[in-house]
Amino acid sequence: MLSLGGCATQGPHLKVEPSLLKDAKNFGGIQYVPLVKVCDTYGLECKWDSVIKKAVIKNRANEIALMAGSDRILVNDTEKKLDNPVVFNSGALFVPVSFVRNNLGAVIGSRVVEKAPQIEAPKRVTIKTVVLDPGHGGHDAGAIGKRLRLCEKHVALSVAKKVRDILQESGIKVIMTRSNDTFIPLPKRAEMANRSRADLFVSIHINASRSRATKGFECYFLSNATDDNARALEAFEDSSLKLDEGVRAERSRQLDKTLWDMALTENRRESAELAGYICDSVDKSEALENKGTRSARFYVLKYTQMPSVLVEAGYISNRYEELKLKEPKFQDRIADAVADGILRYKKEYERTEGFTKT
Repeated sequence: MLSLGGCATQGPHLKVEPSLLKDAKNFGGIQYVPLVKVCDTYGLECKWDSVIKKAVIKNRANEIALMAGSDRILVNDTEKKLDNPVVFNSGALFVPVSFVRNNLGAVIGSRVVEKAPQIEAPKRVTIKTVVLDPGHGGHDAGAIGKRLRLCEKHVALSVAKKVRDILQESGIKVIMTRSNDTFIPLPKRAEMANRSRADLFVSIHINASRSRATKGFECYFLSNATDDNARALEAFEDSSLKLDEGVRAERSRQLDKTLWDMALTENRRESAELAGYICDSVDKSEALENKGTRSARFYVLKYTQMPSVLVEAGYISNRYEELKLKEPKFQDRIADAVADGILRYKKEYERTEGFTKT
């Protein structure tokens, strides 16, 4: 692992190839070059995540992670500061020329040191800790039913506690982002989950729609929003960011680094698996109509480091489902189904050692 000191002037320094400058652009008076051209010029592999606009460039030994709009990079997990932030323009990522000169040598200018192979005992793949995140709380009531004035925040908390009890009986450690009627900002929820180093994150909500006929159960995982309904739901569930006076922490250095650490590609696949198991259990329970898995960009899914899903357990805007959601026995059925999906996911995940196919 390469560890470099300083900010933007760590070595070895690299000569900027003249061919790169042919595609250069000026942003704010600073000369930038396309990242894809940089990788082609120096023979580097580049992976791109369109959801969070993050790129990872690497060779056999080292890698650098960059993100649009940020002047922070990770050089083999060591945070560094650039002279100027990375820019996303016309569908492409651009880096300042100084990045090529001062930082890129950390990837291509170092030698691979061959080490004697070491035999390590195989690590057992297990799921030990789950974070349950009851939506809303405190002055943020969430959705409110028209008939009974039932509040989403109360139902979400009640269902989450029931899921917690079932998981704990099965030997799983459960961390609740809130255990009472308290407002917890979305950045704080993500931070709590990340600090706990939990294996899974499940956020529990109750849905609402302008159409009172809409009903059923949905489970979301992180991806680009695919339809207008998903985008509208994102806006509603993330609206509590406006209620948080400390929302500026969203762009803090700590959260920037949290974002770098996410293994999003792997986590997104596992999140989709988890959402599928939960929906399958709901389908079998017949507690609610199963509307299946969906993709969206909820804040708590985007900023958590582990496989994460967001459950929408029925529509409080539907008069029939609002009546049922108030009943403790019906909440038990929902909790049983959600917990069963988590436990079946855990069993298969551990049986296949992380869904590894051999």
